[in-house]
Amino acid sequence: MEFLDKFVIPQSFEHIQLLHYLATLVLFLFVPFISIVFGSTILSLFFRKKGTAESDKGMLCYAKDLSSMFTVNKSVGIVLGIIPLLTILIIYVQLLHSTGNLSITYIFVSLLLITVALIFIYTYRYSMSFNLIFNSIQNFEPKDKSVSGEINKFSKASRNLSMKAGTYGVVLLLLAVWFLLAGLDLSLYPANANTQNLFAELFSISVIARLLTFLSFAMALTGSAILFRFFFWESGIKDIDEEYKTLVKKSGIKVTFYFSALIPIFLSVNLATFPKDTLSTSIFIYAGLVLFILFICYNILYAIIKNEKSNLYSILFMLLIISLCFSLTKDQIAMDNATKLQTLKLGDKYEVLMASLMGETKKAPKINGEEVFKVRCTPCHSFDHKIVGPPYNETLPKYVGKLNALVSFILNPKKVDAGYPPMPNPGLKPAEAKAVAKYILETYKK
Repeated sequence: MEFLDKFVIPQSFEHIQLLHYLATLVLFLFVPFISIVFGSTILSLFFRKKGTAESDKGMLCYAKDLSSMFTVNKSVGIVLGIIPLLTILIIYVQLLHSTGNLSITYIFVSLLLITVALIFIYTYRYSMSFNLIFNSIQNFEPKDKSVSGEINKFSKASRNLSMKAGTYGVVLLLLAVWFLLAGLDLSLYPANANTQNLFAELFSISVIARLLTFLSFAMALTGSAILFRFFFWESGIKDIDEEYKTLVKKSGIKVTFYFSALIPIFLSVNLATFPKDTLSTSIFIYAGLVLFILFICYNILYAIIKNEKSNLYSILFMLLIISLCFSLTKDQIAMDNATKLQTLKLGDKYEVLMASLMGETKKAPKINGEEVFKVRCTPCHSFDHKIVGPPYNETLPKYVGKLNALVSFILNPKKVDAGYPPMPNPGLKPAEAKAVAKYILETYKK
């Protein structure tokens, strides 16, 4: 996808940080919608097949309701399904500019697959309506028998189209999500992810863990959405018999309960596969919040089983969405940590461009590394003796000739020596971190 680099506009450090925030917000719209569309279509196909085999009209009606309620309409599919992923693609092109990272290619493939998948899923939805029409006139006997034959012919074709469209839609949507998650995983390796082959990446432990986490969230969220839509939204669905109501409630609770239990397992595996350089305290905080909210959801599910309070359905649904958003935030923080040095390079290019546009022969005034050191570093560090942190004379030898490694540590510090407390993030901008790292290394060499 190198041709997309031609459309990249240089951005300042601040604008790049805003792009990270925007990517997170866009995923907040995209992932819950796609999760529910995926889960509801799977359940619709399941209950349709089971209802057909058992000649159960309740299940067939439930399958039709699942296919129509959560896809809403074609415009929503475009606004929440295609446009957000296109936005993610544009943002990642900007953030990974000139790295040669294959993440962009995977996201582009995901965009193509999800477009086709949604076409099939909406075809499945509307063909279900045609099936109801044909079923309603199956006992109609026109005077012209050829008309009856045509009705049967189109009825059979509609049923076949419906099942095929739904199946193809689910399979393509799964592939689209798989490629997207592989692309997001590759973004954690901005400097060396251009040689990984397709099979090795898609079936890597980290991508499979991400995929299983998504599937668990998708089904759990779909189950809660069913309870929310049927029993809370606009005071619930009216005029449904007790047998149908029992079917809906039982399936919603079961799906939410079982798949919510899988999320902590796959989330833990996913977290364990993150590169060490991408980890930070905030990632573990958000992962902990995900688990805490899931614990609350289990208590709510127990309360739902015990009583019929409709407000619990909405609380359960919203908490699962919040839990999913916390999980997405965790992933984006890891991506932000992984691209700190890339952000520094892009920021430098921006300064060079702005200086040239302003007719300057050199860059804007450089940041004084010594001043940053005195303000931010001296309260905890010295070169020759311990204050709060270790003396630089003990820690800097491993960074000699490795400026970028030191910059990366300053931007995203981690606990290294058990004899000292973990270094807090100094909150420096990439350019400030680079300036102070240069100063520290130059002073140490003297």
